[in-house]
Amino acid sequence: MIKFFTSLSFRTKYVFALSIIALFSFAAYLNLVKLIDSQSNDVKVINISGQQRMLSQKIALFAIHYKTKSLEEVVDLMDSSHNYLLSLSMSDELKDVYFKKPVLLDEKVKRYIDRGRSFLTHRDGRSLTYLLQNSQTLLKDLDSAVFIYQKETESKTQNLKNVELFIFIFISVTLLFEALFIFRPADNSVKRKTKELKSEKEYADMITEINNNAIIAVDDSFNVLTFNKSAEHMFGYSANEMLHTQLLDDRIIPKKYLLRHINGLKKFMETGEFNNKNFIYELEGQHKNRKVFPIRISFGSKIEDDSKIVVANIQDITQEKEKDSLIIEQSRFAAMGEMIGNIAHQWRQPLSSISTIATGARLRHKNHLISDEELDETFVKIKDHTQHLSKTIDDFRDFFKQDKEIKVFDVCDVVDKSITLTEAMYKDNQINLIFRHCESEIMINGSSGELSQVFLNILNNAKDAMKERKAENPTVLIEILKEDGYVVVKLHDNAGGIPDAIKTKIFEPYFTTKHKSQGTGIGLFMSKKIISKHFNGTIEVHNRELTLEGKKYFGAEFSIKIKETEI
Repeated sequence: MIKFFTSLSFRTKYVFALSIIALFSFAAYLNLVKLIDSQSNDVKVINISGQQRMLSQKIALFAIHYKTKSLEEVVDLMDSSHNYLLSLSMSDELKDVYFKKPVLLDEKVKRYIDRGRSFLTHRDGRSLTYLLQNSQTLLKDLDSAVFIYQKETESKTQNLKNVELFIFIFISVTLLFEALFIFRPADNSVKRKTKELKSEKEYADMITEINNNAIIAVDDSFNVLTFNKSAEHMFGYSANEMLHTQLLDDRIIPKKYLLRHINGLKKFMETGEFNNKNFIYELEGQHKNRKVFPIRISFGSKIEDDSKIVVANIQDITQEKEKDSLIIEQSRFAAMGEMIGNIAHQWRQPLSSISTIATGARLRHKNHLISDEELDETFVKIKDHTQHLSKTIDDFRDFFKQDKEIKVFDVCDVVDKSITLTEAMYKDNQINLIFRHCESEIMINGSSGELSQVFLNILNNAKDAMKERKAENPTVLIEILKEDGYVVVKLHDNAGGIPDAIKTKIFEPYFTTKHKSQGTGIGLFMSKKIISKHFNGTIEVHNRELTLEGKKYFGAEFSIKIKETEI
């Protein structure tokens, strides 16, 4: 047992010892309270039992002098006192006195009280004689009861004192035990812990050095304390060049971030708080050769007494950004392919109309069947169709603009334009497109072109799904709602939904259920990236029922949630 106790930590042993002391101190307190309460109750019982002696004599005295009012009060008081004593728990010795021969105190007291009441009622000499003859005998019996009460009170008091003594001895032993087995080993424990901490520091230094990320630590004087191997490789400076120098210049921090860096460091050193302690930033770092490259950086801190240290964990994300650029480019080419198909569908009807109008006008002109006024009307119709084609070109050119201007725009307008770009293809595939129009403007901040790309990706996927599955009464329903300061755009289809096995994968890059010649698997990936990164919003997909003209259908519902912008 002692071996087990000594194996415990210093804190555990100390808490254990203090807990025992606290427990027994509390027990001592409870015992003291019990002792006080017990003595108070016992004194009350002794007083009442002693009072019974006096009352028995007063009954006889008041009866001799015919003091009936005083006699009645004394009789009632003796009766209530006797009943109170009987209501208390009794020892076997007291029970023998009250209820067993030869004493039968309970019976004697009750008979004595009854005789007192009888005398009050009838003034009979028989009752008076009984009271006078038995007053002294009853007094002796009451004396014996009082004696037992006193003896038991003394016994209970002694027991409580013994308990108090036991608690005192146990606490003393515990304190001695604490001194021998806790404080004596404390010094050795502190030395052992110091050695362990030294080993842990060496291990931590090793982990820092082999970490693939750059680890840079700065103290409250802005001096560099740590600059690991990865930092040397990433920024081109050796540790000797960086350690113990102030990180307040543009050696590794591009000038456009330098002021924010200095202000952030100073604020932390003054207050000990970060604005966004657990936030991961995507910024830029600067190599010794002055080349700027993208980084992902997060910050940690250590505060001890008056000392503060900031630790930066930095990852070079150049390759990741190049990969993202490649995916974006692939996404643009994929979207361009979709749009070329849409252009063909959009131009087919106007071009056919122009051809028909021009051919008809030429034949009528050759046969001298057309007037100058009719010829002018023909030219106007051709001009209208060519203007429609020109507008279509402008719409598609806006979609493919490299410059994604950030501004406040009406999301309803973007939905309308997206529908315009796809309506011809939807009509050719006999797909209904329903847009429950907005009652008023709903404004958000961002790039309208990028949001249009998201809508077009989802609309094209819905068209392909309904075409592939030959959906009954193929329909897409678009709704725009307001929910607690957010704009929610819901796009429903009735193509049967997305299988659960792939629903969680559809936003992953290069995941597609289409044939390689039809899909790249980056449309929804880019859609999620645009919504989350550029609009700070969310995009989710669920399979839900859709009711159209009283009939229920089942399909996918894409829900896009973006913060509304108040104007």
